[in-house]
Amino acid sequence: MAQQITLVTTNPDKVGAITAHLARFGIEVRHLHAALIEPQADTVEEVARIKALEAFKLANAPVIIDDTGFSIDALGGFPGPYTKYVLRTIGIEGLLSLVQPHHSRRCRFVNALVYVDASGRLSSFVEQDGQGLLADFADQTPCPEAWSALWRIFIPDGYDKPLSAMLPDERARLWEAWAAHSVYARFGRWLQDQLD
Repeated sequence: MAQQITLVTTNPDKVGAITAHLARFGIEVRHLHAALIEPQADTVEEVARIKALEAFKLANAPVIIDDTGFSIDALGGFPGPYTKYVLRTIGIEGLLSLVQPHHSRRCRFVNALVYVDASGRLSSFVEQDGQGLLADFADQTPCPEAWSALWRIFIPDGYDKPLSAMLPDERARLWEAWAAHSVYARFGRWLQDQLD
């Protein structure tokens, strides 16, 4: 019998992606469509932990929360947990202008998955493997599958173009490489070990 966990989110793309990732580990994802408060905190993990406790109260069952931020080395890790707000206000052009005077263009996605078990105990899994460089200019290639405007300015390590300009098969290879070490894979293996 599959282990069932509730994912609390309003993002249907996130539901599909996480469901596919965790199915490989015999984990069934139940979706609870609910908006959670976006707390202010210094790290993506802290934000996810606060939201996970709120989600646990709503679901009254084991839950997972997945939160992602974007970290730019030259800006001391900014925008980090404030990525959504920054994209909504100054956008990717604003981010590029903030980085423009700096030499380093290193950046990364930071992904935090927090699990709350039936007793209310939290376990965190944090990943910073999606590393790369910021492009000099935003790519204008139409990319309907992009889940963030950051695709237009993020060049993954080992590539010479932003995510939005990559061919679908190039992105598929990249996702597959990242998936093996992702927070979802680490969480899935950890949960299997807990249940054995």
